[in-house]
Amino acid sequence: MKRRAYLGTLGVAGISGLAGCLGDLPVVGNSETALGEPEQSRGNPSHPIHGDEFPTFTLPDPHAGREVSLEEFEGERAYLLTFIYTSCTDDCGVLTNLLGLVQEDAAEEGYEDDIALLAMTFDPETDSPEALQEYGEQYGVDYEAENWHFLRPETEDEAMELLNEEIGVPAHIGNGDDHDDHDDEDAGHDDDHGDEEHDADDGHDHDDHDQEIHYYIVFLVNEQGIVERSYPNVTDDREENRPQAIIDDVRTVVE
Repeated sequence: MKRRAYLGTLGVAGISGLAGCLGDLPVVGNSETALGEPEQSRGNPSHPIHGDEFPTFTLPDPHAGREVSLEEFEGERAYLLTFIYTSCTDDCGVLTNLLGLVQEDAAEEGYEDDIALLAMTFDPETDSPEALQEYGEQYGVDYEAENWHFLRPETEDEAMELLNEEIGVPAHIGNGDDHDDHDDEDAGHDDDHGDEEHDADDGHDHDDHDQEIHYYIVFLVNEQGIVERSYPNVTDDREENRPQAIIDDVRTVVE
């Protein structure tokens, strides 16, 4: 599946023609962040937001054959982090494609050593190392770039504790059907560069039996381990310019 064709279903046009040099982008943050604080009121979410230190953890990367710790990126590179599971065939694909677009842009613009792309599964019982490998190949992940990691907790309990308690991102896997067809049209959404408050009815995806919950979010964390942006609702098709906005933010942070 081609990343650009897939994101085209969200109305993204011209993403492959992103222009501008890293040096042209302004740094408008403070001593800890490259990006300024979002203009929009962010409420009081439980997950980390702009200016917060992101909690560190260590998880296996089956493809690399080693454990990956967030601490290894400190002082070395920024990272994008999201949460997926391979049987989520629609919205998780958008999340994976979004990281893939950043990986492509990093290769084209020469900052591939300055950014890591991290996708953590929270369904390790289904997502075997082989399943994750196949999933990555399906979405065109460039493993040779050595900046992409599929992270796989050993158990679902470990995944849930990490997501729900340590990071503060709601997630739950049930025994129902895939949750791609959801009824969440009235959920709030933020602008291209803002963080946003979340609650039980905002930013989640539920199936008809409320057996699966997935909060579609991407974190951009700088090389000091500080959150530059948390992007909720990134699969919302009303956010047509979101992929380009995230790429622009990444360029600013790595520069």
